[in-house]
Amino acid sequence: MSDHAKTLRIRGTVLTALIGGLLMTAPAEAVTPFFSTKKEEPAKPVKKKTIGPASHLPLALQATRKNLLAGKRVTYRQLQALADAGDGVGAFKLAERIQKQADPTLATDALHYYSLAAYDGRGYAVRHMLDILANEQVELSPSHLASAEAALRTQARKGNDVAVEGLIKLYSQGRPFGEKRAELEALLASGAGKKNGDTAFRMAVMLLSQPTRTPEQTEQATRYLDIAREKGSVGMKAAASNLLAQLTEPVTGTNAEVQQ
Repeated sequence: MSDHAKTLRIRGTVLTALIGGLLMTAPAEAVTPFFSTKKEEPAKPVKKKTIGPASHLPLALQATRKNLLAGKRVTYRQLQALADAGDGVGAFKLAERIQKQADPTLATDALHYYSLAAYDGRGYAVRHMLDILANEQVELSPSHLASAEAALRTQARKGNDVAVEGLIKLYSQGRPFGEKRAELEALLASGAGKKNGDTAFRMAVMLLSQPTRTPEQTEQATRYLDIAREKGSVGMKAAASNLLAQLTEPVTGTNAEVQQ
């Protein structure tokens, strides 16, 4: 055998030994045939993480909220932390807990947390807010009053009839938010409430019944009657149209009382 043939034979033996060593030590997947007959399982869809109403809260407050909804014991401090973080459920429950103390000096704090609840979409807090606002015996801080008014207006824009009627009543009384005729007329004209037209008619009659009515009051009554004619019930629309006609007609014996 020639030297060249011997060299090729040695190289072939070494190569065979190397391949055999690799097959002995390689992991199973490394030697899987290229044309595998095994069917690959389809990849499972990745579940998207849903965002819940409390997902923005720290984990500790999420646990507090969960316990609260489950009816488990939650301390006052935990509840206040949850409410101060802007959670509507926590704010409402804290306001309820404050009111149960029956302390008039805490009414403004209860109003504050009911307002937070209303801001967070808890429309059921509105009735509680109106009960506090209607009580002339309690002292309410200006900042809490401002927050309450803003919360009520937010609920009114969402179509909460209780908020609409409550604001109309408070605005027409001039307390506790003060004299706000422009806001009142805008609210009546918006048609957000079911009884806007009827309320506008009653307010027009009240103004027209003043013994010493000013031209400004007559103009305001006319605007209310326009709202009643547009937003009121069928009977109220007719009554508003009749009064408007009397206001624009020359004074006679039959309509002098209205024109006074």
